[in-house]
Amino acid sequence: MSERRRRDKWSMKKWYTVYASSAFGYAELGLVPALTDKHLLRRTIEVSLFDLTKDITQLPYKLKFQIVKVDGDRAHTQFKGFELTRDYIRSLVRRGSSKVDGIFDVYTKDGVHLRVMVMAITLHRAKTSQKKAIRKMMKEVVEEFASKLDFDAFIQEAVLGKISAEIFNRAKKIYPLRKCEVRKIKVLTPTFEIPLKAPPLKATQASSAA
Repeated sequence: MSERRRRDKWSMKKWYTVYASSAFGYAELGLVPALTDKHLLRRTIEVSLFDLTKDITQLPYKLKFQIVKVDGDRAHTQFKGFELTRDYIRSLVRRGSSKVDGIFDVYTKDGVHLRVMVMAITLHRAKTSQKKAIRKMMKEVVEEFASKLDFDAFIQEAVLGKISAEIFNRAKKIYPLRKCEVRKIKVLTPTFEIPLKAPPLKATQASSAA
């Protein structure tokens, strides 16, 4: 393709503003170009939690959103996944400690299927029986939260540390812990099958409607 044709194709693209899912308050994720609405659908956008909160401690928290609806120049997303960076995980694991991993498939109160991966770092090297007990405690807490909360609320509690804090408080009675984190979440239900909550009208739209 010639340089001129590439420039012409680029100039034909339209810019869309992408918004986070309802779980993250429809925060603006940025601008993306596309030739048509159809080309935009299913595109995955990855940002850090820092991009939304401006809290530097949340830089290692990576969020994925998938575009599921386009309305004019606004692209609406559904939450697709969450993951801690590998560098951050490596920084937590120290010599003489143990890393306990748990992987649990759960359904939220509104029926969304998730795979939740949790890790706990002990202060000292733990025995196999202690690791097993901690893993059991992780499973109990994750299932409790999932059974009581809908999809949005569960994601908020997981990403903002409420679930890991509860695991930490319970599991430390089994063996002293240094850190506990939800390290990854996969949304197993196809994002297009999860009901999209309508975003609120902009203030300008609301005032003009009034």
